[in-house]
Amino acid sequence: MKTTVADVLIVGSGPIGATFARLLSDQVPEAKIIMVDLGPRLSNKSGQHFKNMPNDSAREEAQIKSQGPHQEAYPLITVAERANAAQKGHLSLEMLARPGTHLVTDNLEDLATNQMPAASLSSNLGGMGAHWTCACPRPGNAERIAFIPEEEYDRAFAKAEELLCVSQSTFVDSPEGLAIMKILGGVFNEKLAADRQVQRMPLACKTDKNGGQYWVGSDVILGELAEPHQQSNFEIRSETLCRKLIHEKSTVSGAILEHLPTGEQEEIKAKIVIVAADAIRTPQLLWASGIRPRALGHYLNEHPFIFTFVELKEDLVDKSLAKSYNKNKRTEPTIGVFWVPFDAPNHPFHGQIMHMDVSPLKIETHGNPKHIVGLGWGCLKEVRYEDQIVFSEDKNDYLGMPKMNFKFTLTSKDKESIAQAMEIQSQAAAAFGKVIKEGEQTLMPPGTSLHYEGTTRMGEKNDGTSVCDPFSQVWEFDNLFVGGNGVIPMATTSNPTLTSVAMAVRACEKIVNKLKN
Repeated sequence: MKTTVADVLIVGSGPIGATFARLLSDQVPEAKIIMVDLGPRLSNKSGQHFKNMPNDSAREEAQIKSQGPHQEAYPLITVAERANAAQKGHLSLEMLARPGTHLVTDNLEDLATNQMPAASLSSNLGGMGAHWTCACPRPGNAERIAFIPEEEYDRAFAKAEELLCVSQSTFVDSPEGLAIMKILGGVFNEKLAADRQVQRMPLACKTDKNGGQYWVGSDVILGELAEPHQQSNFEIRSETLCRKLIHEKSTVSGAILEHLPTGEQEEIKAKIVIVAADAIRTPQLLWASGIRPRALGHYLNEHPFIFTFVELKEDLVDKSLAKSYNKNKRTEPTIGVFWVPFDAPNHPFHGQIMHMDVSPLKIETHGNPKHIVGLGWGCLKEVRYEDQIVFSEDKNDYLGMPKMNFKFTLTSKDKESIAQAMEIQSQAAAAFGKVIKEGEQTLMPPGTSLHYEGTTRMGEKNDGTSVCDPFSQVWEFDNLFVGGNGVIPMATTSNPTLTSVAMAVRACEKIVNKLKN
């Protein structure tokens, strides 16, 4: 077996892995860094978001390539059809998976016992960063990680926003968009704190050389590293699975990699190993490697998510604004994305208001789509040890890694929170106009949000309730770090990527010191 020596091995090439690579390369340029991902390249740009690809054909091809063992287009399923199928037990891969992803549980026998049936993954270079909606809201008061000092927390978030090119000016004002802001403000602003008013959603999107939108994926975060021929100390490998980590006592000496197309294996020896493979496959790899702290895979959390789609009343739109609105400024048929922030106890929910084309779900519409407004409301889910990924000791998935299933239960408190969120969302929907037939208020199946947290959660001390320390270093290991949404230790309602990138920023501070010393 071939052996290669590196300073840093990063498993996973999504936004979190890209953050580790970029910051470590910037701060320790002499360090040799190898990044691996089990999925294929989607384009000639490493980790490019599929929405930046040149045409519909290229975008659909990129989505299909990301679907692991299901390399075919999925049928168009409405929100209501997906939810009703899960609630009635009519489960199928086509009903639950969405373009660009594949279900963790990919057979009907196991799906019947899976309490998070819509749990999904993307398998491609760039990870979910090639498919996400790019929403980057800062977490609210009760969503913050309490044991991280406020000054350090804010500094890490500022750097995360810089890396992700977060902006609230992605979409230009339209008459419909201004009407949406006004309606939402009328319903919510009196209840919200002054710094948590209704606003445009912060989005990870930059302007390209032609003045158009360029959605942020790992390629943007990596910068020059996305062009490997320019960086002799950085290497990124696609279709390369990390089979297991090699460790003895408190040190991980490296990993066994497998190039999937050829089956050839290689040992990588590294001073620092970072696993940022997502909140499901990161604990899977640790488990497969015999690294099994008590909390690993437990405290699985995902906010319940409720959708309603309404038709915006014509008389709510100021027609006089249409004269000054230049439709040519828009690069896609989208009104915009708007935000009702989490603000406990005033609004202990996250409201994401969007045109369907920016939503991760598709619905059928009638008439002019610019009048359709999608309201997505997320609420807190109690954090419980019992909610967990269940790893099999003797059965494997399609890649030969430990098969996974899920235990995930809504408590009475969760159900109360969902009912309250539904009531508040209904008030907002009524202010817009008529709920459309295909978009009645719907509680989505567990796993739908893709915002899985807690499975490698951080904690203040090594007491069995966490996997890593506040700098993402795995307890009892001196050179093993984890990254991604799995490190978030508390329940949140907001999109978690910004928080996960911020935590990777903090982790890099500790890793840089280790590399330099």
